[in-house]
Amino acid sequence: MGKHFSFIHCADLHLGEPFSDIHMSGSGPWNERIGQATFKSFEKIVDAALDNRVDAILISGDVYNSDHHSLAAQMAFARELYRAAQAGIQVFIVHGNHDPGEAWRADIPLPESVHIFPSGHVSSYPLIRDGENVAVVYGISYKTRHVSENLAREFRKNGNDLFSIGMLHTDVGSSSGDYAPCSLDDLKSVGMNYWALGHVHTRTTLSTDPYIVYPGNTQGLNSKETGPRGCWLVDVGAYGTVTMKFIETDTIRWLDMPVDITGLGQIEELIRLIEKQRAGLKEQTGRPNVIRLIIEGNGILHRAIGSEDGKDYILQQLNDREQHRYLFAWFIDLLDHTKAGININERREFPDVTGNYLKAYERMRQRDESSLKRELRRIAEKQPELVKNAKLIDMLTDDVLMDSFNKAELLGAEMLSEEEEHNEDH
Repeated sequence: MGKHFSFIHCADLHLGEPFSDIHMSGSGPWNERIGQATFKSFEKIVDAALDNRVDAILISGDVYNSDHHSLAAQMAFARELYRAAQAGIQVFIVHGNHDPGEAWRADIPLPESVHIFPSGHVSSYPLIRDGENVAVVYGISYKTRHVSENLAREFRKNGNDLFSIGMLHTDVGSSSGDYAPCSLDDLKSVGMNYWALGHVHTRTTLSTDPYIVYPGNTQGLNSKETGPRGCWLVDVGAYGTVTMKFIETDTIRWLDMPVDITGLGQIEELIRLIEKQRAGLKEQTGRPNVIRLIIEGNGILHRAIGSEDGKDYILQQLNDREQHRYLFAWFIDLLDHTKAGININERREFPDVTGNYLKAYERMRQRDESSLKRELRRIAEKQPELVKNAKLIDMLTDDVLMDSFNKAELLGAEMLSEEEEHNEDH
Protein backbone atom coordinates (compact mmCIF):
# COMPACT_ATOMS: atom_id res chain seq x y z
CA MET A 1 0.00 0.00 0.00
CA GLY A 2 1.21 3.48 -0.85
CA LYS A 3 0.45 6.86 0.63
CA HIS A 4 -2.13 9.46 -0.37
CA PHE A 5 -0.76 12.43 -2.35
CA SER A 6 -1.91 14.97 -4.92
CA PHE A 7 -0.51 17.06 -7.74
CA ILE A 8 -1.52 19.57 -10.38
CA HIS A 9 -0.94 18.70 -14.03
CA CYS A 10 -0.72 21.61 -16.46
CA ALA A 11 0.95 22.30 -19.80
CA ASP A 12 1.32 24.85 -22.58
CA LEU A 13 1.56 27.97 -20.44
CA HIS A 14 2.96 29.98 -23.37
CA LEU A 15 4.00 32.79 -21.04
CA GLY A 16 4.10 36.10 -22.89
CA GLU A 17 2.19 34.87 -25.95
CA PRO A 18 0.18 37.72 -27.51
CA PHE A 19 -3.41 36.99 -28.49
CA SER A 20 -4.07 36.49 -32.19
CA ASP A 21 -7.32 37.26 -34.06
CA ILE A 22 -7.87 40.34 -31.94
CA HIS A 23 -7.62 44.03 -32.78
CA MET A 24 -8.87 46.35 -30.06
CA SER A 25 -8.75 50.00 -31.03
CA GLY A 26 -7.93 52.76 -28.57
CA SER A 27 -6.85 52.26 -25.01
CA GLY A 28 -8.69 50.70 -22.14
CA PRO A 29 -8.48 48.20 -19.28
CA TRP A 30 -8.34 45.33 -21.78
CA ASN A 31 -4.79 46.28 -22.85
CA GLU A 32 -3.28 45.38 -19.49
CA ARG A 33 -5.53 42.38 -18.95
CA ILE A 34 -4.71 40.87 -22.32
CA GLY A 35 -0.98 41.53 -21.89
CA GLN A 36 -0.98 39.81 -18.50
CA ALA A 37 -3.42 36.99 -19.31
CA THR A 38 -0.94 34.10 -19.62
CA PHE A 39 0.99 35.21 -16.52
CA LYS A 40 -2.18 35.56 -14.44
CA SER A 41 -3.28 32.09 -15.52
CA PHE A 42 -0.09 30.58 -14.12
CA GLU A 43 -0.59 32.55 -10.91
CA LYS A 44 -4.00 30.89 -10.62
CA ILE A 45 -2.35 27.48 -11.00
CA VAL A 46 -0.04 28.19 -8.09
CA ASP A 47 -2.99 29.59 -6.12
CA ALA A 48 -4.85 26.32 -6.73
CA ALA A 49 -1.78 24.33 -5.65
CA LEU A 50 -1.61 26.27 -2.39
CA ASP A 51 -5.34 26.17 -1.73
CA ASN A 52 -5.48 22.41 -2.29
CA ARG A 53 -2.21 21.70 -0.45
CA VAL A 54 -0.85 19.61 -3.31
CA ASP A 55 2.54 17.96 -3.18
CA ALA A 56 3.69 18.79 -6.72
CA ILE A 57 3.04 20.74 -9.89
CA LEU A 58 3.78 19.00 -13.21
CA ILE A 59 4.35 21.24 -16.26
CA SER A 60 4.41 19.21 -19.47
CA GLY A 61 6.17 21.57 -21.87
CA ASP A 62 5.89 24.96 -23.56
CA VAL A 63 6.40 27.10 -20.49
CA TYR A 64 7.29 29.94 -22.82
CA ASN A 65 6.01 30.74 -26.27
CA SER A 66 9.27 30.78 -28.22
CA ASP A 67 12.98 30.13 -28.05
CA HIS A 68 13.53 33.79 -27.20
CA HIS A 69 11.66 33.98 -23.92
CA SER A 70 11.95 37.42 -22.38
CA LEU A 71 13.50 38.28 -19.05
CA ALA A 72 10.10 39.52 -17.89
CA ALA A 73 8.57 36.11 -18.63
CA GLN A 74 11.39 34.34 -16.79
CA MET A 75 10.99 36.61 -13.76
CA ALA A 76 7.24 36.05 -13.64
CA PHE A 77 7.74 32.28 -13.90
CA ALA A 78 10.46 32.19 -11.24
CA ARG A 79 8.39 34.32 -8.86
CA GLU A 80 5.56 31.79 -8.92
CA LEU A 81 7.93 28.83 -8.53
CA TYR A 82 9.42 30.42 -5.39
CA ARG A 83 5.91 30.93 -4.05
CA ALA A 84 5.26 27.20 -4.56
CA ALA A 85 8.62 26.28 -3.03
CA GLN A 86 7.85 28.22 0.15
CA ALA A 87 4.84 25.94 0.62
CA GLY A 88 6.98 22.83 0.12
CA ILE A 89 5.57 22.06 -3.33
CA GLN A 90 7.87 20.30 -5.80
CA VAL A 91 7.75 21.29 -9.49
CA PHE A 92 8.59 18.94 -12.38
CA ILE A 93 9.13 20.36 -15.89
CA VAL A 94 9.77 18.94 -19.36
CA HIS A 95 10.59 21.15 -22.34
CA GLY A 96 8.40 21.14 -25.43
CA ASN A 97 8.75 22.46 -28.97
CA HIS A 98 8.31 26.10 -27.91
CA ASP A 99 10.91 25.95 -25.14
CA PRO A 100 13.44 23.28 -26.25
CA GLY A 101 16.42 22.46 -24.08
CA GLU A 102 19.05 24.04 -26.32
CA ALA A 103 17.20 27.38 -26.18
CA TRP A 104 16.27 27.28 -22.49
CA ARG A 105 17.73 30.21 -20.63
CA ALA A 106 17.80 30.34 -16.86
CA ASP A 107 18.89 33.92 -16.30
CA ILE A 108 16.84 33.83 -13.12
CA PRO A 109 17.82 31.10 -10.60
CA LEU A 110 15.06 28.65 -9.73
CA PRO A 111 14.38 26.92 -6.39
CA GLU A 112 16.00 23.60 -5.61
CA SER A 113 12.52 22.06 -5.49
CA VAL A 114 12.20 22.56 -9.28
CA HIS A 115 13.24 19.53 -11.34
CA ILE A 116 13.83 20.06 -15.09
CA PHE A 117 14.21 16.88 -17.10
CA PRO A 118 17.16 16.75 -19.53
CA SER A 119 16.79 15.97 -23.22
CA GLY A 120 19.40 13.29 -23.78
CA HIS A 121 17.60 10.47 -22.01
CA VAL A 122 14.60 9.66 -19.82
CA SER A 123 15.34 10.62 -16.22
CA SER A 124 13.42 10.18 -12.99
CA TYR A 125 12.90 12.08 -9.74
CA PRO A 126 11.06 11.04 -6.59
CA LEU A 127 7.86 12.81 -5.61
CA ILE A 128 8.03 13.31 -1.86
CA ARG A 129 5.32 13.79 0.75
CA ASP A 130 6.14 14.21 4.44
CA GLY A 131 9.69 13.04 3.80
CA GLU A 132 8.61 9.80 2.08
CA ASN A 133 8.87 8.82 -1.59
CA VAL A 134 5.25 8.34 -2.70
CA ALA A 135 5.80 8.23 -6.47
CA VAL A 136 8.43 8.42 -9.18
CA VAL A 137 8.16 10.98 -11.99
CA TYR A 138 9.80 10.10 -15.33
CA GLY A 139 10.36 12.54 -18.16
CA ILE A 140 12.37 13.69 -21.14
CA SER A 141 12.63 17.13 -22.72
CA TYR A 142 12.92 18.29 -26.32
CA LYS A 143 16.49 19.19 -27.23
CA THR A 144 15.46 21.08 -30.36
CA ARG A 145 12.21 22.59 -31.60
CA HIS A 146 11.48 19.62 -33.85
CA VAL A 147 11.72 16.07 -32.54
CA SER A 148 10.74 13.34 -34.98
CA GLU A 149 11.76 10.42 -32.72
CA ASN A 150 9.18 8.43 -30.80
CA LEU A 151 10.28 9.41 -27.29
CA ALA A 152 7.60 7.26 -25.63
CA ARG A 153 9.65 4.19 -26.54
CA GLU A 154 12.56 5.51 -24.43
CA PHE A 155 10.63 5.17 -21.16
CA ARG A 156 11.35 2.29 -18.76
CA LYS A 157 9.79 2.24 -15.30
CA ASN A 158 11.09 0.59 -12.17
CA GLY A 159 8.96 -2.32 -11.04
CA ASN A 160 9.25 -1.23 -7.40
CA ASP A 161 7.50 2.13 -7.91
CA LEU A 162 4.52 2.70 -5.63
CA PHE A 163 3.07 4.98 -8.31
CA SER A 164 4.69 6.05 -11.57
CA ILE A 165 4.09 9.20 -13.62
CA GLY A 166 5.39 9.83 -17.13
CA MET A 167 5.82 13.37 -18.49
CA LEU A 168 6.02 13.95 -22.23
CA HIS A 169 5.26 16.69 -24.76
CA THR A 170 3.91 14.66 -27.64
CA ASP A 171 1.46 14.30 -30.50
CA VAL A 172 -0.34 11.06 -29.67
CA GLY A 173 -1.89 9.28 -32.63
CA SER A 174 0.57 10.50 -35.24
CA SER A 175 2.86 8.00 -36.91
CA SER A 176 5.26 10.75 -37.98
CA GLY A 177 5.83 14.44 -37.43
CA ASP A 178 7.94 16.97 -35.57
CA TYR A 179 6.44 16.63 -32.09
CA ALA A 180 7.62 13.30 -30.67
CA PRO A 181 4.85 11.29 -32.38
CA CYS A 182 3.67 8.12 -30.68
CA SER A 183 0.65 5.84 -30.41
CA LEU A 184 -1.65 5.21 -27.48
CA ASP A 185 -0.32 1.65 -27.31
CA ASP A 186 3.26 2.99 -27.03
CA LEU A 187 2.26 4.83 -23.87
CA LYS A 188 0.19 2.01 -22.40
CA SER A 189 2.94 -0.55 -22.89
CA VAL A 190 5.34 1.31 -20.55
CA GLY A 191 3.20 0.57 -17.50
CA MET A 192 2.91 4.08 -16.04
CA ASN A 193 0.00 4.81 -13.73
CA TYR A 194 -0.45 8.34 -15.10
CA TRP A 195 0.81 10.03 -18.23
CA ALA A 196 1.06 13.83 -17.86
CA LEU A 197 1.09 14.98 -21.49
CA GLY A 198 1.44 18.35 -23.16
CA HIS A 199 1.26 19.88 -26.66
CA VAL A 200 -2.45 19.52 -27.52
CA HIS A 201 -4.28 22.68 -26.43
CA THR A 202 -7.67 20.99 -26.05
CA ARG A 203 -8.36 19.20 -22.76
CA THR A 204 -8.50 15.46 -23.52
CA THR A 205 -8.38 12.25 -21.52
CA LEU A 206 -7.19 9.55 -23.90
CA SER A 207 -7.38 6.69 -21.42
CA THR A 208 -8.32 5.98 -17.80
CA ASP A 209 -6.48 2.64 -17.59
CA PRO A 210 -3.86 3.93 -17.26
CA TYR A 211 -4.64 7.66 -17.13
CA ILE A 212 -3.28 9.34 -20.25
CA VAL A 213 -4.18 13.00 -20.10
CA TYR A 214 -3.81 16.29 -21.93
CA PRO A 215 -4.85 19.19 -19.68
CA GLY A 216 -4.99 21.63 -22.62
CA ASN A 217 -3.47 25.07 -22.38
CA THR A 218 -3.98 27.28 -19.34
CA GLN A 219 -5.24 30.31 -21.29
CA GLY A 220 -6.99 30.40 -24.67
CA LEU A 221 -4.88 32.28 -27.20
CA ASN A 222 -7.12 32.69 -30.25
CA SER A 223 -10.66 32.32 -31.57
CA LYS A 224 -10.22 28.56 -32.08
CA GLU A 225 -9.48 28.02 -28.39
CA THR A 226 -12.92 28.67 -26.95
CA GLY A 227 -14.33 27.68 -23.60
CA PRO A 228 -12.71 27.08 -20.19
CA ARG A 229 -8.96 26.48 -20.03
CA GLY A 230 -7.01 25.29 -17.03
CA CYS A 231 -5.31 22.38 -15.27
CA TRP A 232 -6.10 19.07 -13.62
CA LEU A 233 -6.02 18.56 -9.86
CA VAL A 234 -5.09 14.88 -9.46
CA ASP A 235 -5.64 13.07 -6.17
CA VAL A 236 -4.02 9.65 -5.72
CA GLY A 237 -5.31 7.40 -2.94
CA ALA A 238 -3.28 5.00 -0.83
CA TYR A 239 -4.25 2.14 -3.15
CA GLY A 240 -3.41 4.05 -6.31
CA THR A 241 -6.94 5.17 -7.14
CA VAL A 242 -7.01 8.38 -9.18
CA THR A 243 -9.55 11.17 -8.82
CA MET A 244 -9.39 14.16 -11.14
CA LYS A 245 -10.91 17.63 -10.90
CA PHE A 246 -10.59 20.30 -13.58
CA ILE A 247 -9.70 23.80 -12.37
CA GLU A 248 -10.34 26.79 -14.63
CA THR A 249 -7.38 29.17 -14.86
CA ASP A 250 -8.09 31.29 -17.93
CA THR A 251 -8.40 34.96 -17.04
CA ILE A 252 -9.95 35.93 -20.39
CA ARG A 253 -12.29 33.54 -22.15
CA TRP A 254 -12.74 33.09 -25.89
CA LEU A 255 -16.30 32.25 -26.86
CA ASP A 256 -18.66 31.82 -29.80
CA MET A 257 -22.07 33.46 -29.37
CA PRO A 258 -24.87 32.30 -31.70
CA VAL A 259 -27.75 34.76 -32.22
CA ASP A 260 -30.90 34.10 -34.29
CA ILE A 261 -32.37 36.89 -36.48
CA THR A 262 -35.64 35.06 -37.16
CA GLY A 263 -38.52 37.44 -36.47
CA LEU A 264 -36.35 40.55 -36.14
CA GLY A 265 -37.10 43.51 -38.39
CA GLN A 266 -34.52 46.15 -37.39
CA ILE A 267 -30.77 46.14 -36.78
CA GLU A 268 -31.34 47.91 -33.46
CA GLU A 269 -33.53 45.01 -32.36
CA LEU A 270 -30.65 42.65 -33.13
CA ILE A 271 -28.18 44.81 -31.23
CA ARG A 272 -30.45 44.87 -28.17
CA LEU A 273 -30.79 41.09 -28.30
CA ILE A 274 -27.02 40.65 -28.54
CA GLU A 275 -26.45 43.02 -25.62
CA LYS A 276 -28.88 41.04 -23.49
CA GLN A 277 -27.06 37.78 -24.28
CA ARG A 278 -23.72 39.46 -23.66
CA ALA A 279 -24.79 40.52 -20.16
CA GLY A 280 -25.72 36.91 -19.42
CA LEU A 281 -22.31 35.71 -20.63
CA LYS A 282 -20.48 38.08 -18.31
CA GLU A 283 -22.50 36.82 -15.37
CA GLN A 284 -21.95 33.20 -16.41
CA THR A 285 -18.17 33.34 -16.95
CA GLY A 286 -17.29 35.96 -14.33
CA ARG A 287 -14.37 37.19 -16.42
CA PRO A 288 -13.66 39.24 -19.56
CA ASN A 289 -14.74 37.58 -22.79
CA VAL A 290 -13.51 37.81 -26.38
CA ILE A 291 -16.39 36.75 -28.58
CA ARG A 292 -16.95 35.62 -32.13
CA LEU A 293 -20.53 36.55 -33.02
CA ILE A 294 -22.35 33.96 -35.15
CA ILE A 295 -25.59 35.27 -36.67
CA GLU A 296 -28.01 32.54 -37.70
CA GLY A 297 -31.63 32.13 -38.83
CA ASN A 298 -33.81 33.46 -41.63
CA GLY A 299 -35.17 36.96 -42.02
CA ILE A 300 -35.14 40.35 -43.64
CA LEU A 301 -31.93 41.35 -41.82
CA HIS A 302 -30.02 38.82 -43.91
CA ARG A 303 -28.89 41.37 -46.52
CA ALA A 304 -27.70 43.97 -44.00
CA ILE A 305 -25.74 41.40 -42.02
CA GLY A 306 -24.18 39.95 -45.16
CA SER A 307 -22.66 43.28 -46.19
CA GLU A 308 -19.29 44.47 -44.86
CA ASP A 309 -20.81 47.83 -43.93
CA GLY A 310 -23.54 46.07 -41.99
CA LYS A 311 -21.07 43.88 -40.10
CA ASP A 312 -18.84 46.85 -39.29
CA TYR A 313 -21.80 48.87 -38.04
CA ILE A 314 -23.02 46.10 -35.73
CA LEU A 315 -19.55 45.42 -34.29
CA GLN A 316 -18.86 49.13 -33.79
CA GLN A 317 -22.16 49.70 -31.99
CA LEU A 318 -21.53 46.75 -29.70
CA ASN A 319 -17.88 47.44 -28.95
CA ASP A 320 -18.24 51.20 -28.44
CA ARG A 321 -20.42 50.37 -25.45
CA GLU A 322 -17.64 48.28 -23.93
CA GLN A 323 -15.07 51.08 -23.92
CA HIS A 324 -13.11 51.29 -20.64
CA ARG A 325 -14.93 48.42 -18.95
CA TYR A 326 -12.78 46.19 -16.76
CA LEU A 327 -15.11 43.19 -17.20
CA PHE A 328 -15.42 43.52 -20.96
CA ALA A 329 -17.05 41.35 -23.60
CA TRP A 330 -15.42 42.32 -26.88
CA PHE A 331 -16.69 41.10 -30.25
CA ILE A 332 -13.77 40.33 -32.59
CA ASP A 333 -15.70 39.05 -35.59
CA LEU A 334 -19.16 38.51 -37.01
CA LEU A 335 -19.85 35.35 -38.99
CA ASP A 336 -22.91 35.45 -41.23
CA HIS A 337 -24.76 32.14 -41.28
CA THR A 338 -28.15 33.69 -42.08
CA LYS A 339 -30.53 33.03 -44.95
CA ALA A 340 -33.12 35.27 -46.51
CA GLY A 341 -36.71 35.12 -45.43
CA ILE A 342 -37.72 34.45 -49.04
CA ASN A 343 -38.78 30.98 -50.15
CA ILE A 344 -37.21 30.98 -53.61
CA ASN A 345 -39.22 28.07 -54.98
CA GLU A 346 -42.52 29.54 -53.90
CA ARG A 347 -41.59 33.10 -54.91
CA ARG A 348 -40.64 31.95 -58.42
CA GLU A 349 -44.27 31.05 -59.11
CA PHE A 350 -45.62 34.55 -58.41
CA PRO A 351 -46.78 36.41 -61.59
CA ASP A 352 -44.82 39.57 -60.86
CA VAL A 353 -41.41 41.15 -61.54
CA THR A 354 -39.63 39.15 -58.85
CA GLY A 355 -41.18 35.89 -60.05
CA ASN A 356 -40.21 36.66 -63.65
CA TYR A 357 -36.64 37.41 -62.53
CA LEU A 358 -36.37 34.11 -60.70
CA LYS A 359 -37.78 32.21 -63.70
CA ALA A 360 -35.20 33.86 -65.97
CA TYR A 361 -32.46 33.02 -63.49
CA GLU A 362 -33.55 29.38 -63.39
CA ARG A 363 -33.47 29.16 -67.20
CA MET A 364 -29.90 30.48 -67.14
CA ARG A 365 -28.92 27.95 -64.51
CA GLN A 366 -30.17 25.08 -66.68
CA ARG A 367 -27.46 25.80 -69.28
CA ASP A 368 -24.35 23.67 -69.42
CA GLU A 369 -21.43 25.20 -67.55
CA SER A 370 -19.36 26.35 -70.53
CA SER A 371 -22.38 27.98 -72.19
CA LEU A 372 -23.33 29.67 -68.92
CA LYS A 373 -19.83 31.10 -68.45
CA ARG A 374 -19.78 32.48 -71.99
CA GLU A 375 -23.15 34.15 -71.52
CA LEU A 376 -22.16 35.62 -68.14
CA ARG A 377 -18.98 37.07 -69.66
CA ARG A 378 -20.92 38.52 -72.59
CA ILE A 379 -23.37 40.22 -70.22
CA ALA A 380 -20.63 41.49 -67.90
CA GLU A 381 -18.50 42.96 -70.69
CA LYS A 382 -21.43 45.11 -71.80
CA GLN A 383 -21.66 46.83 -68.41
CA PRO A 384 -20.68 50.53 -68.66
CA GLU A 385 -18.18 50.44 -65.80
CA LEU A 386 -16.30 47.59 -67.50
CA VAL A 387 -16.44 49.17 -70.94
CA LYS A 388 -14.69 52.22 -69.48
CA ASN A 389 -12.00 50.21 -67.70
CA ALA A 390 -10.52 47.31 -69.65
CA LYS A 391 -8.40 46.26 -66.65
CA LEU A 392 -11.54 45.26 -64.78
CA ILE A 393 -12.44 42.86 -67.59
CA ASP A 394 -9.10 41.09 -67.12
CA MET A 395 -10.00 40.52 -63.46
CA LEU A 396 -13.22 38.70 -64.38
CA THR A 397 -12.11 35.09 -64.05
CA ASP A 398 -14.60 32.27 -64.52
CA ASP A 399 -14.59 31.72 -60.74
CA VAL A 400 -15.49 35.37 -60.09
CA LEU A 401 -18.30 35.23 -62.63
CA MET A 402 -19.74 32.01 -61.22
CA ASP A 403 -19.51 33.27 -57.65
CA SER A 404 -21.41 36.42 -58.60
CA PHE A 405 -24.00 34.40 -60.49
CA ASN A 406 -24.57 32.07 -57.53
CA LYS A 407 -25.23 35.05 -55.27
CA ALA A 408 -27.46 36.83 -57.79
CA GLU A 409 -30.55 34.65 -57.33
CA LEU A 410 -31.16 35.55 -53.71
CA LEU A 411 -29.75 39.07 -53.86
CA GLY A 412 -31.80 40.01 -56.92
CA ALA A 413 -34.99 38.56 -55.47
CA GLU A 414 -34.50 40.49 -52.23
CA MET A 415 -33.85 43.77 -54.02
CA LEU A 416 -36.86 43.42 -56.32
CA SER A 417 -39.13 42.37 -53.45
CA GLU A 418 -38.08 45.37 -51.39
CA GLU A 419 -38.67 47.68 -54.37
CA GLU A 420 -42.15 46.21 -54.92
CA GLU A 421 -42.99 46.66 -51.21
CA HIS A 422 -41.76 50.24 -51.34
CA ASN A 423 -43.93 51.01 -54.40
CA GLU A 424 -46.96 49.48 -52.70
CA ASP A 425 -46.42 51.67 -49.63
CA HIS A 426 -46.49 54.75 -51.85
